[in-house]
Amino acid sequence: MSKPKIAIIGAGPTGLASIKQCIADNLDPVCFEATSYTAGLWRYTEISEENNDPHSSCYNSVVINTSKEIVGELFWQLMLKICKDDRLRFSARAVNLRQNLYPGTWPTGNRMSFSDFPIPKDWPYYLHNKLVSKYFDMYTEKFQLIPHIKFNTTVLNLTMLPDKRWNVRYVTKGKEETEQVFDYVMVCTGHHRYPRLPNYQGMDQFQGKQIHSHFYRVPSDFANKRVVVVGCGNSGMDISVELSGVASQVYVCTRRGTLPWILPRLLRGKPIDHYNTRFYTTWIPSFIKDYFFKRTVKTTIGPSPIPDLDPKTNPSDSHPTLKTNFYDCLSNGTIIVKPNISRLNKDNSIEFLDNTKLENIDAIIYATGYKIEFPFLDSKIVNGGDEVLKMFDEEYRENLVWLYKRMFPPKYPNIAFLGLVQLIGAIFPLSEMQARYITSQITGHISSNPPISEMYKEIQEHQASLQKRYYTSARHTIQGDYFQELDNLAKVLGCYPYSLQTIWKYGINMYWKILFGYRLFGRQSWDGAADAINIYNGCQPSTSKKNH
Repeated sequence: MSKPKIAIIGAGPTGLASIKQCIADNLDPVCFEATSYTAGLWRYTEISEENNDPHSSCYNSVVINTSKEIVGELFWQLMLKICKDDRLRFSARAVNLRQNLYPGTWPTGNRMSFSDFPIPKDWPYYLHNKLVSKYFDMYTEKFQLIPHIKFNTTVLNLTMLPDKRWNVRYVTKGKEETEQVFDYVMVCTGHHRYPRLPNYQGMDQFQGKQIHSHFYRVPSDFANKRVVVVGCGNSGMDISVELSGVASQVYVCTRRGTLPWILPRLLRGKPIDHYNTRFYTTWIPSFIKDYFFKRTVKTTIGPSPIPDLDPKTNPSDSHPTLKTNFYDCLSNGTIIVKPNISRLNKDNSIEFLDNTKLENIDAIIYATGYKIEFPFLDSKIVNGGDEVLKMFDEEYRENLVWLYKRMFPPKYPNIAFLGLVQLIGAIFPLSEMQARYITSQITGHISSNPPISEMYKEIQEHQASLQKRYYTSARHTIQGDYFQELDNLAKVLGCYPYSLQTIWKYGINMYWKILFGYRLFGRQSWDGAADAINIYNGCQPSTSKKNH
């Protein structure tokens, strides 16, 4: 009997994990990659006449916002300090009790790597884009993935056949169009490919340079220019701060009238996400998390130099931004914040909603996010079509994703979308878990999806929770909780590290050390998982229970 043929679209991190998982489950994967390289948006590529629409959005200075590992001890240390400072004596005693009972056994996790291929221990906390792409090169070589990839190949169309298989029409550079039938399709192109631009009056008349941040690469292109950056997310903050050192003046346009919550990359000498533990995200109520978040900002960065720009939402209602020195630039005037734009003019002036006006603007950079698009298939497969879209506001429906478990279109079997979730944290571990889930379904190790009505109910409940938690925005249609998304899939797969199971097999110390542990148990567990956890905790590798 022949192996099921799996089409994988995209050889970025999610596509690579999918190829590897298909091989592990004895499937026959064929990956279609439009470029000549792997690693997707993490492969820095220059913009040129020959390559004026690159797939990668990576600018030269990009450093990933997620640290390579988490050490849960720091959350408890910070909680203890804040509890003492705020005279919360009972809470402080509880934290001290935890420290005294289990000293030196704080949970650690490798947050941005795949579960069976840890990032080298001696690499820095936050990886420059060159190291990120190098990690994926190492992963590709380790698991021999290249033979399964068709480079310089663009998928033109996907069509579901009467027997529920999929016809893939594609073209390889320099060759004629080809069609091939697959048993299953895994779409791994992500949601950072198609720039989303605002619709300001006069955009077509403005004579200065206008680009989306997708096409920004180096600050020298804007030396001695007057530049407006539209958007205050991570890219907008990164670019504006970088330009402040070379441009004659940088203006940042905040479309909602306030700045986002801004956090430092490092807190008390350690990465900020070291304080984000399973306990914190799962068990701490939002109002308490908001309290600690605001307290952290107050005691580290301090208030905004311009109080009127302070966020009006709670931290748990939106994405934070990591850019401490943005406030420095506000203080010294190299960056000036403006409200939303009302119109652009032919004389290179810009008018704002507060009736102010800027003259002689040389360039505008739109750091305004991305459209979720898949040009090779009907959009209703992803967004549910008119019957679903009519339930939502116009801005929200623009990027609506109507997928069961954030992967499966209810009415279209044998196709799944991976990595189409916005997490506060790296997507790579979830993409890998999604690939494991899908191939386990294909091979019959777990049950198939429920009836369409049940899938609709799950999606509706998820979307309702997003709308309740976040302000209405095209950015918030694909939000997901980091641990919850991973754990829900892991429990079905049988690889979730339940407390008693972990303690019984590996001992109490191992239980306190893990944040993830998705390769300790179940099908395709990794023999080196326990050793890798111990090494990251600074312990000697061992496989016997008594030594853990």
